[in-house]
Amino acid sequence: MEITTQEKHQGRADVHVHTRYSGFGTYSFLSFPESVTDPARAVEAACRKKLDVLCITDHNTIQGAVIAKKCAGDIDVVIGEEISSADGEILALFIQEKIKPGLGAPETIDLIHDQRGIAVAVHPFSPQCPSLGKKICNLKLDGVEVFNACHRDAYSNLMAQTFSPSGMAWLGSSDAHSIDMIGNGYTIFEGKTSEEFYKSILKRKTSFGGNKTSLSECMSWSREIAMECIKIIYNSLRGEKSQDILFSEIDKTTKKTKAIGLIGAALYIGLPLSYFCGVSGEIILNVKSRRKWIENAD
Repeated sequence: MEITTQEKHQGRADVHVHTRYSGFGTYSFLSFPESVTDPARAVEAACRKKLDVLCITDHNTIQGAVIAKKCAGDIDVVIGEEISSADGEILALFIQEKIKPGLGAPETIDLIHDQRGIAVAVHPFSPQCPSLGKKICNLKLDGVEVFNACHRDAYSNLMAQTFSPSGMAWLGSSDAHSIDMIGNGYTIFEGKTSEEFYKSILKRKTSFGGNKTSLSECMSWSREIAMECIKIIYNSLRGEKSQDILFSEIDKTTKKTKAIGLIGAALYIGLPLSYFCGVSGEIILNVKSRRKWIENAD
């Protein structure tokens, strides 16, 4: 198949990718690593999937992004951060220093712009993540994530595309929490380099592509988390030491907490819980996202 001149000059950037530096998430009474992906392996995966730009955006830190940038090789790596502002999560791209969480959205965006960074409303209408919602209409944002491959429900991406104000770049991403998810969603821009990507956002000349992350990939991610937790807890209980970020966090917990985590992770893998949790979670999220659609459509 012949590639057109336009296609030759279009790049693909995954603007929202997590590594093992993203820390721990919570669901109900459970606490678990958001990702166990090594930054260097994330870069390798992005290269395999023919991406031109990879943005590492861990929760409230740029550590993983800095490491990934040193491993960049044949791909442009952008240092980013998914910031937990007081009003909802905001994606910062092209920054050099960490921006602390907990500040209001306007102040957070100003701090991003002070570093000549790009401020993006990430999954703005998500029923499962802290989001800005319709506040995006009154903020000095540069872009809005209108396609998030990890949001498998019927309404989250639709709401972002329907209710986002004009004057902001439309971006797509994978919101990858595992190697296999990288590149599932992406932003299409003019050019191939990170500098051209930056300019395309400011010119509002971006679009999005990709497909939603499959349920099987989501279940594989959860099993991967459980397997890594078992390995780390086992080594910690044996008295081993490591500088790894996840090992350090788990190692400082009590023996009782480690034992509970070890048993819970083993049961999760041993029983068909990933399938049950995946299917039931899908149903719950669709109900919540439909409710949110109705609220915002009024």
